[in-house]
Amino acid sequence: MTEGAVVAEIGFNAELTDGVLTLMLNRPGKGNALRQQDCSALREQFEAADGSGEVRAILLRAEGRNFCAGADLVSANEDKGKPRIGHLTRGLKSGAHGLISAIWNCPVPTVSVVQGKAIGLGLHLAVVTDFTIAAADASFVELFCKRGFSVDSGGSFLLPRLIGMRRARQMLLRGIPVDSETAASWGLIDEVVPADSLDSSGVALATELAAGPTFSLGHTKALLNNPAADGLDGALVQEIKSVEATVRSADFKEGLRAFLERRDPSFSGN
Repeated sequence: MTEGAVVAEIGFNAELTDGVLTLMLNRPGKGNALRQQDCSALREQFEAADGSGEVRAILLRAEGRNFCAGADLVSANEDKGKPRIGHLTRGLKSGAHGLISAIWNCPVPTVSVVQGKAIGLGLHLAVVTDFTIAAADASFVELFCKRGFSVDSGGSFLLPRLIGMRRARQMLLRGIPVDSETAASWGLIDEVVPADSLDSSGVALATELAAGPTFSLGHTKALLNNPAADGLDGALVQEIKSVEATVRSADFKEGLRAFLERRDPSFSGN
């Protein structure tokens, strides 16, 4: 993507500025609920950020009162008969599940800023990013149990990992809503800011991350998100491989020079 270019996409807009790719959900009249095609197009944006191009951080935002009301089940079921066996499985893999996986595995730092409601898939979309900032009036709720079907889009993995099993049960089995202050105290999100500071806080954090050693940050992120199955010894082996790769990077050389010259480093992401 060309620096500064604005591209109209299905369900969102994309703009690249100073290494930060901003993805703006733009269906406010629908609560920014995501259709399968929206999820697929968003997934492509995250997958394209491979750490070697112009995109050095991704900021996820939304227009209107609410961040994301979840999956657009109404549009998904309009004018459709009984789905074929396997249709839902294929749809989730290419849609919501593919999107959540792409964000989790994205090698560049990711940030989300949340206003209003983040529901179901919208909640998972917010908290799967590396950093989540919410407005003081934001709320987070899982409504799967109110709709009669089981959790999807990574909720059974993300919530226990972030807030523990007992709190995850409260949200997933009872549909208990969580306000932003509680979400921060539980560790579901990182920070709560006044609503009028939300956008600027998100931009500032994404810009800070984009200026960092994003090659090594990608390695550290992978170590955190995908820990070794065999515990500490396995983690040490994985760390050796990452250190071997990152000490050969231009960013490592720049960081060392900056330390010796007693100045702030200027990283390139390579």
